[in-house]
Amino acid sequence: IPVALNLVLFGIFIVALVLWILPWLTAFSVTIAFGAWLKGLIWVATLLLVLMVYAFVFPMIAEVVGAPFYEAIGARIDEDAKQPIVERPWYAEVKLAIDQEWRKLVVLALLSVLVFVLQFAPVIGQVLSLIIGFAVLILTLGADSVGPALARRGLMLGDSRRWLLKHWRPVVGIGLAKALGLFVPVLNIVVLPMAAAGGTLLVQIYDTTNV
Repeated sequence: IPVALNLVLFGIFIVALVLWILPWLTAFSVTIAFGAWLKGLIWVATLLLVLMVYAFVFPMIAEVVGAPFYEAIGARIDEDAKQPIVERPWYAEVKLAIDQEWRKLVVLALLSVLVFVLQFAPVIGQVLSLIIGFAVLILTLGADSVGPALARRGLMLGDSRRWLLKHWRPVVGIGLAKALGLFVPVLNIVVLPMAAAGGTLLVQIYDTTNV
């Protein structure tokens, strides 16, 4: 399922990019000076932006589908380290993943509106879109990586946010590593379980009692 899901999503994004997005964005460049150079720059910037959206969408679906599996990985690591955890049934993990991905979807929708508006500012708009999108991607992926481990320790909502703010540097670090891995189709399938393990180890390293 993850492989098929991965290939279908990647194919949809590539088709949309080639048939609709890039022709629309580069239509104006043929009428201005340095049009060919500008068209190439827009192609590169838009391709990176589409890959960023792909890196958002794939884990959103895969996290829900594989929630019990990723939770089992993290829970096993905690058990081996003899960490006290809060036991939850598999359907609770799916519910937690759906709630987490729903919030991410809201962020993605707002980001999409912002990106659409920025496209009306050629070049500058694409650059700003990349910077903003990548920053949001890193933060959300970092929070997703440690979220289940924090939930196993009973840290929810406000407590979880305080932990993330206190330890934002390692959270950004794991979010950056996860984001770079998700940009690579097919390879990104192994990124999610690795992030589940890494997020658990990260929470073990830092004191979760002083939130």
